[in-house]
Amino acid sequence: MTPIYGLPEDVLSSHWLHKRALDRFVLDQAMVHTLEAVGLRRSWKAGDTLTRSGQRMESVSVCLSGQYKVLLNSVDGHSLFLRRITPGELYGVPSALAGAPFPTDMVCEEAGQTLEISRQALIKTLHNEPDLALGIIRSLATRVAEMFELMESDLLPSLRSRIYQRLQRLAHFNGQPDRFGHITITLTQQEFAQSLNASRPKVNAELNRLEKEGMVRLGYGRITLLRQPDTSAPATRPSFSG
Repeated sequence: MTPIYGLPEDVLSSHWLHKRALDRFVLDQAMVHTLEAVGLRRSWKAGDTLTRSGQRMESVSVCLSGQYKVLLNSVDGHSLFLRRITPGELYGVPSALAGAPFPTDMVCEEAGQTLEISRQALIKTLHNEPDLALGIIRSLATRVAEMFELMESDLLPSLRSRIYQRLQRLAHFNGQPDRFGHITITLTQQEFAQSLNASRPKVNAELNRLEKEGMVRLGYGRITLLRQPDTSAPATRPSFSG
């Protein structure tokens, strides 16, 4: 098995997000190669909008390179940062196959390419490629689990607990681990506050508290979620009661 995040297996096996990382699903190279035979490459530059909320798509796309922000538009007109789409991930399946409107905006952050596959070409390919069909099912299952995570987050009793869960979620999808098991998430504190639909001063205050407790390390344009020691002592874990 190829190590997730590019970490050696001995480091990954002891990683505190190991179980969650194994749930992340991207298409492997063989699946992407199959789709390349029937797809069309598209190039994007930073600032380009790939899709808009409410758009109905006639194709499914795979991220080949680059980095793309997923933004949810709130009722008050603000864009809430959800996460980033990275190479190997699919998007647009419910819209292309079921006619559902695309739920978010996607904006290119780092220049790259996507592979666009028409609905007809995808359906024909899936009839002949059961492994690819299973891969897409797994991708959709991951997104359903992600949706329930977001719903659960909204029900948490305090901003503090919402912050920590969201950090874990972003670390799972877009974090960069180091050899010590810490995971760095590249985003500003303003973007992070937007992802929680909370005010920046309140979020910053809670992040500063977590930093003092040794749970996170704050930097310019990044937040590092620190690996916690394996101990049962309650003092090493933060309190999320209020």
